[in-house]
Amino acid sequence: MTSQEQPDSKFETDQPSAQVQPPLEEQVTQQLEAGSGTPASAFEQAPTLRLKAPRKRRSLGRVLLVALLLVVLLLGGGVAYGYYYFQTTIQEPVSHFVHPVSRSSEEPTNVQPTSGADITGHSWNILLLGSDNDGKYTFPAVLTQVMMVVHIDPQQNQVFLVSIPRDSWVYIPGVGGMHKIDQAFFLGATQHNSFDDGVRLARLTIEKDYGITIDRYAWVGLDGFAKVIDTLGGVDIDLTHPIVDDTYPDDVGANASNPYGYRRIYLPAGPQHLTGEQALAYVRSRHADLVGDIGRTQRQQQVLEALKKKLDVANVIEHLPSLIADLQGKVYTDISEQEMLGFANYGRTLSSSAIHQVTLGPGPGNQNYGTLSTVYDPTVGSDQSVILPDCTNIQPLINRIFGLGNVQSCNVTGS
Repeated sequence: MTSQEQPDSKFETDQPSAQVQPPLEEQVTQQLEAGSGTPASAFEQAPTLRLKAPRKRRSLGRVLLVALLLVVLLLGGGVAYGYYYFQTTIQEPVSHFVHPVSRSSEEPTNVQPTSGADITGHSWNILLLGSDNDGKYTFPAVLTQVMMVVHIDPQQNQVFLVSIPRDSWVYIPGVGGMHKIDQAFFLGATQHNSFDDGVRLARLTIEKDYGITIDRYAWVGLDGFAKVIDTLGGVDIDLTHPIVDDTYPDDVGANASNPYGYRRIYLPAGPQHLTGEQALAYVRSRHADLVGDIGRTQRQQQVLEALKKKLDVANVIEHLPSLIADLQGKVYTDISEQEMLGFANYGRTLSSSAIHQVTLGPGPGNQNYGTLSTVYDPTVGSDQSVILPDCTNIQPLINRIFGLGNVQSCNVTGS
């Protein structure tokens, strides 16, 4: 790959206009001869932005992020079905997703890259960032709708999905001051118009505020979800009751140019075969659900179960070129191709009972990890609805999951 095709970590605004791409066979040949890299087209230009109060948005939920990550990991898993196929069809395209981000001097030492596909020798902490790159903001300056730390412990055969609500009111190191945690990536990216700086600041915020050393990151643009569903042929869902939403965001598909538009959606009860856009609406809508937000969580679980049936290795390999195209510009990570393979192989043997989920938000008793509140945010000049993290309950949980002993891990105020 020529130097002109390499990504500029500072995303300068005077980039040359896009050129006509050669046929896929020529791209593969050039890539194998010159070494892998992240395509320049993946990183769009973004002028310096002025921070404004983000409009409240329906997050797609952690299920989408996990599902998309599962697709990426399974891409690597196909190597077991043929080394030549891996070399010519998987390794080169998947390498476009791999984008290492250097660590700042303030960050602790993380797990070093593996030399092969065996990831079972130690535990891993992977930071998943799901961004709302739907047109309201200019990439790379986007908010992170989903932030989750995935703790993988192969020795104990346990996986913990620790979700940090986007409205968590925390101290952002480097920038200073209290902000919603969904602005950590945004504030980092806007300093020098840099995707890498966004990842670094989001990663450092988790490490400083929650005491968790991040070994790998994965950034996912959530608008790739519908495309993946369509490529896999849709999903079959049995709706227990109709879903009606008169103010559903009309910001995908043909109307993506109007990010603040609304439309009415209606999904009838009973067995339904949902397209990608319908599945997106099913897990995204919060209005008119008969059982409120609990129902939304159940809908997310339904779609995840339906998607898991589609994500067997044979089906992923069959649709591999299309899946890679769906995720181009939607997924970046410093998980290497070999590590992807290792995680995919490990995941095949993991039972559902070994996967634990926890959200660091309001809850009952000692599971109350935060309090709903309203604070004035001078950065955006308005009151903000936030979650105040409760370190009294968060710290014992974090220390137990991540094996931190009795250290002071939770320090969300930066004091």
